Amino acid sequence: MKNVIKHDAYDKKAYERFLKNSRYLQKLLSYYSQYHPIHEKLAEDTFYAFFKYVVEFNEYVEERFKINKAILEGAIKNIEYEKRKLLTELDEVNAGTATVMFCEKFFENLKLAKLNKELKKFASEGKGEGLDDKLKEIAKNTMKDIADEVSEIIQGFNAVENFGKGEGDKKLLSPEERIKLADKILQNKKIREIVKKLGKLRLLAINEYKSKIKHYSGEIYSTKIGRDLKHLLPKEIVNLSDELLYYDFLRRFVDKKLLIYDIQNKLEKQKGPIIILLDHSGSMYGDREIWGKAVALSIIEIAKRESRDIYYIAFDDGVRFEKRINPKTITFDEIIEIASLYFGGGTNFIMPLNRAMSIIKEHEAFKNADILLITDGYAEVNDAFLKEFDKFKIEYNAKLISVFVETFPTETLKMISDEVIKVYDLADEEARKIYKAVS
Repeated sequence: MKNVIKHDAYDKKAYERFLKNSRYLQKLLSYYSQYHPIHEKLAEDTFYAFFKYVVEFNEYVEERFKINKAILEGAIKNIEYEKRKLLTELDEVNAGTATVMFCEKFFENLKLAKLNKELKKFASEGKGEGLDDKLKEIAKNTMKDIADEVSEIIQGFNAVENFGKGEGDKKLLSPEERIKLADKILQNKKIREIVKKLGKLRLLAINEYKSKIKHYSGEIYSTKIGRDLKHLLPKEIVNLSDELLYYDFLRRFVDKKLLIYDIQNKLEKQKGPIIILLDHSGSMYGDREIWGKAVALSIIEIAKRESRDIYYIAFDDGVRFEKRINPKTITFDEIIEIASLYFGGGTNFIMPLNRAMSIIKEHEAFKNADILLITDGYAEVNDAFLKEFDKFKIEYNAKLISVFVETFPTETLKMISDEVIKVYDLADEEARKIYKAVS
């Protein structure tokens, strides 16, 4: 027996499907063959360790594969593994994602420990004094190293999967599509970091949205028929206490003919579309870029729930990329495209603001828009533009929200901004200020 973990045909098929559709895992296995001669079986067994509900070791394992048993014993006999397994068991994409991340880090640690010669000797001669204990320790530390990142990337992956799903949308990706999406995320370090951040910020955006609607239930202005139990008229509630009227109540509930209050939610009617202007200048590169993109993408969740359109503009010293987004139909490729792009030039505020004005003038749907400018740059705005923009805001009922990331706002931009938000560090909670401003 070459595999150290017991598995059946269903487990085997799940692993083979993941391997077939994950080019990144294939590349990893090809590259790291120089460090661990039996790495392919190790990857397969790692998948089973994350995927199977009950993990058991085979009693008989071929001598040269026993080294993998030592590695997996070190990896799975700790609390970090147990916690992550709750996210991966019986989910081949999450299990495969955890497998990729474990193999990545384990082979990297193996390289640092300079054990490749000892491993090759063991594979050919079956000799390796004290090798088991060394590998167990490396595997144990590897699991600790990746534990938080595994949770974050799975949470982020779930966030990306849920984009583009409107209310009641039950469409599911096929296993192959989910694997290919995970593969795109895993093989690009920057996209991986954005998705990790996005998972946290999306939940924060949802919580902020929900906290607002808790404090506003709308205004009663009429009655109608339907079956929304939250808005039943008192006379309908009384019917529930009478046995005969109760059955009549159920019949009318099924037919959507109960008397209910008609609620007019003024807040929703007042909300217009959102135009996001994200700075792609050289100074945004790195953590600021990752944070800014994750915030921009997480706002799509608020826009989806409030039925608001999004227009996304990437700028540096000019407008470099733009896309109109329907939050209910946004595709995974669009998310990856936004996350991937970066330009790195200077900073110019007039050009993206001019483009935002043009969009509002050209598209009736973008009147009453909130313009959200996210930047860490410094660029002045001339007096002629200040007057033009102020006049434009009044005429089209637009609002400018300027977000300054780890920098101070310019005086001229403060003059034309309806709200200025200063982000002093890139903590997740700082994003809450932005969600409050746009939701």
